Amino acid sequence: MKKILFLLLLVSSGVLAQKVEHGMLIGGGLGFPMQDKSVISPENDYFDHQLKGNGMIGYRLRFMPENKLFFDVDLSLGFQGMQTKRSPYGLTGVGNNYTGNGNTMKEFVFPISITAGWNYRLSDKFYCGLGVAPTLYVQPRAVFDLGILAKVGYQVSKHCELALSYQYGCFNVLKDFNIDAGNKGRKGHLSDLMFSVYIPFSVK
Repeated sequence: MKKILFLLLLVSSGVLAQKVEHGMLIGGGLGFPMQDKSVISPENDYFDHQLKGNGMIGYRLRFMPENKLFFDVDLSLGFQGMQTKRSPYGLTGVGNNYTGNGNTMKEFVFPISITAGWNYRLSDKFYCGLGVAPTLYVQPRAVFDLGILAKVGYQVSKHCELALSYQYGCFNVLKDFNIDAGNKGRKGHLSDLMFSVYIPFSVK
């Protein structure tokens, strides 16, 4: 984590002499649990992960905003609901809900991310970008993930920009979210599709 942050600071320092734009980020979207091939626990239970709608608020630093190639650093705090249904494998069928106490677990996920993105302007209004997003999940358990993302953006006006991004988590964070015997069979990666609004404040 420290090496990644140091690399981001090193890259950013190379463009500090250029113009810097900054502003507020607000976003919302849908999450997708990317399950491993095996989701069967040692107790022969099946786990069905469902992510609810997510949201995000953050702040963006944009280096060289007037260039065809420009660089973004986003600091963001996210929030998302997660539900996991647990059912005896082979008894009611894979994926069917099992009626019983304690077999549906509802949790909230809170990620804190530092996203570094490299962008290219396709036209005066449209651009596309790729980036990396070191992420620390602080709830339901402190877990680190490294996300990779792709996005497309559209500049509505000087003070409003819209973007659609897809982020895929590289690590098996659902496995690390297992806290007690009731959910120790969970496995899988997290990803999300996010629609965001960027509101620039000023250019220096």
